[in-house]
This record gives sequence, C-alpha cells and structure tokens, in this order.
Amino acid sequence: MLMPWRIFWTSRKKIRRKRNMRSPIENPKLMQEQEDWVLVLERVLNHPPEKVWDALTRADQVSKWGPFSTDKDLTEVGPVRLKHINTPEAEEMEGYVLEVNAPYLLVFRWGADILRWELAALDRGKTTLVLRHRFAERKQAPSYAAGWHLCLDGLAGTLAGEQMPSMVGEEALKYGWQELYEVYEEKLGIRTK
Repeated sequence: MLMPWRIFWTSRKKIRRKRNMRSPIENPKLMQEQEDWVLVLERVLNHPPEKVWDALTRADQVSKWGPFSTDKDLTEVGPVRLKHINTPEAEEMEGYVLEVNAPYLLVFRWGADILRWELAALDRGKTTLVLRHRFAERKQAPSYAAGWHLCLDGLAGTLAGEQMPSMVGEEALKYGWQELYEVYEEKLGIRTK
C-alpha cells in the first residue's frame, strides 16, 4: 500500500518528468503588421528539411504533434478541413492552403489566423523552422506561444521517432502550459491579468 506522501511524491515526479520534456524557451518575437499581430517562434530541428516537411504537411503526421488534424495533406493550394485535437465537441474549421514551396514554405489559413512555416537547411542535416502566426488580438500572443512551444516539442519528438503524448487542449496543462504562458507573457511584454 502506498503511503499518502508516497503518492504525492510519485505523482510530482511524473509531472516533473512530463514538464522536463519541454525544450528551453528561445527568443520569441511579436510584431505588428497593419492591424494584425505576428508571433515568430524559431526552432532548430535535428532533421533535414524534407523530413520536417513531411511531418508538417502529411495528414497522418500532423495529428501526432499539432493542435489539429487535417482531412488531407497540406501539399497543394486549396481548401482543407481542420479539427481540434482533444476537443471532440469542437466543430471542424475551414482552412485554406495559401502557398506551398516544398520543402521550404507552407502558408495556410486556420480560421481567421495565418500560419507561415519556413524551413531552411543547416549543416549536418539540421533544419531551422520559423513559425509566423498572424492573428488579431495582441493579448492572445502568450497563449499561442505556449501552445506552439508544446506543439514544436511534439514535432521534435515525432521526428525523432518517439510516440508523443497529446499536449494540446486540456492536456497541455499537464505539460507545463501555464508556466510557459507566464514566461511568454514576460518575454513578450504582455500582462493579461
């Protein structure tokens, strides 16, 4: 039989282990473009652009790390249906692939937001990924940054062949979303409370 303190420490270790899956926080940028805001996150991945491209665009891969599933690959300009992961009651959203330049550029609309994924090859088979998320409300930036941080961790794990847990929706809280949110509030100079 586990003693209450043992249960407490065992569960704390599990939570700590989950939170240790996170990568360090890099230097996010937030810029205003006309009436919208653009959050820029950058990540170096230990895989060539072609492999990263497959994970970004193939429907069977996107749902392994991203916040949504897609009804088709994101490799051609045109409409796409997006469904939030871990939110069964959420309705499908209309998306639209706006631009594709394989394996270096993917731009698509997710609801009213625009996501721009840029890949650049580095030495030793690595890739720099730059995500530019364009949205209307400045105060949303820390939330988006924390969510994308976890998703990019999921992408890195998926690329490494790991079976990644879902870290979106309510599940994100188990992986340190709240702590990330607070750090991004500070780094982006936004206080929402």
